[in-house]
Amino acid sequence: MSLVPTEHWDYGPRDMTRGLLVALSPRQTDPHIGIPGVGQCLPIRSARAAIVLALKALGTRPGASVAVPLYCCPVVLRAITEAGCRSRFIDVDPNTYCMSATDLAAKSSEVDAVVAVHMFGNISDVPALREAAPGKPVIEDCAQALGSRLDGRVAGSFGDIAAFSFRSGKYISVGEGGAVYSGNVDLASRLSELIDQLPVASRVDELVHVSTTCLRSMLRTQPLWGLIGSTLWSGYSKRVDCMSQAPIVLGRIYETDRDMATRRMAVLPTMIERQRRNADHYLRSLTVDADMLCPETPGAFFNRLQFPLLVPTPAQCDRLTERLRQHQISAARPYKDIATIAAEHYGYSGDCPQAERIARTVLVIPCNYALKTAEVERISASVNRIWAEVAGRQRGVSMPYTPGSPIASSQSENLDSVAEPHHSS
Repeated sequence: MSLVPTEHWDYGPRDMTRGLLVALSPRQTDPHIGIPGVGQCLPIRSARAAIVLALKALGTRPGASVAVPLYCCPVVLRAITEAGCRSRFIDVDPNTYCMSATDLAAKSSEVDAVVAVHMFGNISDVPALREAAPGKPVIEDCAQALGSRLDGRVAGSFGDIAAFSFRSGKYISVGEGGAVYSGNVDLASRLSELIDQLPVASRVDELVHVSTTCLRSMLRTQPLWGLIGSTLWSGYSKRVDCMSQAPIVLGRIYETDRDMATRRMAVLPTMIERQRRNADHYLRSLTVDADMLCPETPGAFFNRLQFPLLVPTPAQCDRLTERLRQHQISAARPYKDIATIAAEHYGYSGDCPQAERIARTVLVIPCNYALKTAEVERISASVNRIWAEVAGRQRGVSMPYTPGSPIASSQSENLDSVAEPHHSS
């Protein structure tokens, strides 16, 4: 019952009640969603649908080569294919897990457009990518980067077009939904025309969507996550091919999702502040190897949607995940099979070694803004104790900090003495 979920799916019975009322009401006439620092964005069914429309609005030819980081969600690759294009895989920068400008420069003659994915809320250096591929249009995938900044500018304000996500588990967690933005008047007009041609969900579809979103979110929340939710999700992932888990539906946003996204956007800064506070606690207190952590790069502001640890080996990553679960802490291995998926379905040829290494050894621990202080402290203490065990180190032996070496040995306190936080249903 006390198993801590990796993500925060924020959609409860009150949200369902409002959603049902909105579903039965006339649709709003204002088609926009305002995103702070970006502007008025056009809502759409999902961020992956936004990428499809972005490539169409840019006028990419059939079979056009689109640069995309190998380490990203497979639905991005599927969206590129849905738009009639093909993926040209680019390696990632190990400091950010985002697209490498150096590798893009080496492959720029082979690409017609760029999809820059801001991974984990870490912001991609889009100005450097533009220099690496001059004249090539850039689509920012901001699905994980609401509120992230580089040199004072927010994610979504650098590219020709930007796509945002409001899917469950993101900061604006409303079930589905996304938005697309362009500061170019002509591109914005084309996007608007394309969206106007998309089908609108019926009221029955809206009602079903609200109900299923609430049920799925409850299963991803304590206490149901530990009792049954994690088992169901694990079984579903094993039974259903990853290509079928997130279909791309080209349609307009659910009105219930648009309503909730608009209301929650006002509290986005507060959510980010709280989540960054949790991340800062981990950066101060975790005694793992220094190169396992992901500090902000100069001039950057990460929204810390997720907190990744880069574990030295896949075996250690497996063991750390298993032991954390034994201590009632869920940990995720996002996109660990992306190289295999990309090779089998999208023509990946094996020229992104950093991305492959990261995919095999990245572990994400809970960091979300809804965590209580006691939970954050328990998670950091658990990671320290278990990593010392997994790495085969003795406890209580201090080690001097130097970049690239262990910061310190594991904490000497016994985890059994760490009080379990109280969880309400």
